[in-house]
Amino acid sequence: MKSRTPRTTMMIITALLLLMFAWQAVAASKPVNVYYNDVPLEFEDAPPVILDGTTLVPFRALFEALGFQVKWIDSDGIKQAIGTMDDLTIQLTINSKAAKVNDVAVPLEVPAQILNGKTMVPLRFVSENSGYDVSFVDKGNEYVINVLHGGLAPAKEVSMSVEPWVVKGVVVDGQGKPLPGAQIFADNTLLYNSNLIAITEADGSYRILLPKLATTWQMSGSITRKQNSNTFEIDLTPDNDNPFAGITGAIRNFQWNSTAARPEGCFSCSGKVLFTTELIHPDDPTLVPPEREDVKLTLVPQGPLLDGSAGKTISAHGENSPDGFGLQDVPFTRYKITALYEPKNDKPRAMLIRLNGKGEYTDSLVTDFQSLMTGIYHIELEVKLAPKKP
Repeated sequence: MKSRTPRTTMMIITALLLLMFAWQAVAASKPVNVYYNDVPLEFEDAPPVILDGTTLVPFRALFEALGFQVKWIDSDGIKQAIGTMDDLTIQLTINSKAAKVNDVAVPLEVPAQILNGKTMVPLRFVSENSGYDVSFVDKGNEYVINVLHGGLAPAKEVSMSVEPWVVKGVVVDGQGKPLPGAQIFADNTLLYNSNLIAITEADGSYRILLPKLATTWQMSGSITRKQNSNTFEIDLTPDNDNPFAGITGAIRNFQWNSTAARPEGCFSCSGKVLFTTELIHPDDPTLVPPEREDVKLTLVPQGPLLDGSAGKTISAHGENSPDGFGLQDVPFTRYKITALYEPKNDKPRAMLIRLNGKGEYTDSLVTDFQSLMTGIYHIELEVKLAPKKP
């Protein structure tokens, strides 16, 4: 048997030292704690590790926590971790710096890899490509990572495992508080007028058992609130509005935030304050009448908003919309409204105001939104210049 040369021995020692240092780099000097919307995620197979600035976690635990169905492939020397959820598929090949998201190649800083016998995948890459936000905080004695689903914090911990033939989730307001009594609708594309309806519980949660039909489902929701003798039916905004197959099931959370601008497609999340101006100048019929673009409305809330939060004074010029000219996306409450004419080349001038076609013109008025039809709410005004003071 040939003896090893000093050079060979040195190479073996160097390799062993490199492996040891690499593992020390992987095993962080302080714990890495991962949360899903502030709820701790448990990784029983192996703890999270940080390698070259990238956090790696066990692939199955992460994918299942985010609602994916997981698949492991080991064929012809190629090992792949695959997660599928609705119309999203993420594919990570062990030791490859290119992953695939819906068959589109995406580069990785640190590849998925097998460490100490466990398959570990990059946490941020998987989370962000699934529509989640990820925050990383060094608290001195620990690293804290929070995975946030579209910024929507559930009112309670909900199992993130998708169940076949079940759709479930939570409904919250803009502060993450539960919304009991909301209606959640599951509508299938196979049968007409066959909605399934669930009412959220005190903790904002709901669960709908789907019939075993070969069809896809679309989710929607609404909540009804009363204010100043008016009843408002408000659309809820889903965190994911993609259809899903009943056989796979899904998790769909909803949110209502009356202080935010109207989400795309949500026609009843806020109202409009529309106004018209007089067509003849009150001082002199030969003068150009006031331009509506030069009119600024000021709306002062006369109580809390519909969701109970404090309202803010709104002062703005109008803009065009398919419904008319005025202020868009105004949160629901009762307002005291005044108008001011602000022409570009002249001094500001007070205006008089009234409800459209109703009553006398006054310096200000207090009014509520009115329902034009289900889900459509307006305040409609007429404004005109106040007479000049002698």
